[in-house]
Amino acid sequence: MRIENQKRKKRIAILCIFTLLFFSGCSQKDIKTSQQKDMEKWMEEANLDAVETKEELYEAALSEHTLVIYTVSTRVFDVKESFEKEYPGLTVEINHIRSGDLVDHLLQNYEKKDYLCDLVICSDNDASLYDQLIQPGIIYPYIPSDIASKMKEGHAEEELVFLGESLMLFYNGEAYKEAPVKNIWELTKEQYKGKIIMANPLRSFSTYGFCAMLLKEDKKIEEAYERYKGEPLKISQGKTAGEILWEQMAPNIVFTNSSDEVAEGIGNSGKDGMEIGIMISSKMRLKDIGYQFEPIYKLDPFAAVYTPNSIMVAGGCKNINTAKLFVRYIMGEADGTGEGRMPYSTKGTWSTRIDVPDGNDVPLSKIDLIPLDRTYIQENKEEIKYFFEYILNENITE
Repeated sequence: MRIENQKRKKRIAILCIFTLLFFSGCSQKDIKTSQQKDMEKWMEEANLDAVETKEELYEAALSEHTLVIYTVSTRVFDVKESFEKEYPGLTVEINHIRSGDLVDHLLQNYEKKDYLCDLVICSDNDASLYDQLIQPGIIYPYIPSDIASKMKEGHAEEELVFLGESLMLFYNGEAYKEAPVKNIWELTKEQYKGKIIMANPLRSFSTYGFCAMLLKEDKKIEEAYERYKGEPLKISQGKTAGEILWEQMAPNIVFTNSSDEVAEGIGNSGKDGMEIGIMISSKMRLKDIGYQFEPIYKLDPFAAVYTPNSIMVAGGCKNINTAKLFVRYIMGEADGTGEGRMPYSTKGTWSTRIDVPDGNDVPLSKIDLIPLDRTYIQENKEEIKYFFEYILNENITE
């Protein structure tokens, strides 16, 4: 199996890395110790467990400078506008950055001890946030005491998840009156060649998570094939059902840069445009301005992968009171009715609080959906990356 071969290569590579680290001397260790001391001192001053009212935070925030946010979400610009109106005298700077670049920027800030960022908004569908930023103590959750008890299970622990989305399939609403596929193996049909569009999984965290789960759930993929074809899938030695599906499906796919381009391709190009798109569910809000695409909620073996989005405080944050205030604001304040959550309460989103309704009419329980398995991604990260590099190299032409 391709992934097993890559695992052997990975073990050899790790051994080499440890050998190099052993002989690299103490200077890097000294730098890390200094950074860790910075974080320990900052944690004491930040007092993330403090019980504070929004009035107390606002008064303290007025003596701080501009709040700096690194984000993969553009909707936070709307939150910035209403936040600054709600709290006169406070200003917010938004840096819209791609997922992978966001992680790199935060790592560079940490290494240089140049703590430029205050808040981070990102999903973690390739486990980069957890592996590179949360576990090492570079970003931290701030969970307001009067909101913590109102969070859904698993959404307020090592990360504060403020928004639930899904990476899912959609179809062109002008080309079809109903979903054209009921089984994922139908996407391998010749009729869909050049008619399926999705973001490059190595450039989009959310798309990566969906693609990785198609590899992980190879048993479900195999069983879906038998239901579709009426006969068992022939799997040659060294292959899995998930890999075979991707190898047969990828030639039909046009790989692009983002879910925005997917939405354009299936929802704003008429009946002769792309027919099926794989993108983040929150793009459903574009239907309100005339985009003609529809979600596929039912698909064998699954139609969607749950995509949690987190808001985290960057270690070394210089404007901690403003950061805490903004977190409260985007969460909707203690009662969940605050203006800050409104840009994120749209079609294609699901609440992470037990006291706040979903933005989407169809609940997650009514969708053929699976959770993201971050442990699988962590354990197979390099192998997954190598596999999709192979898939993209075979199917993207310059």
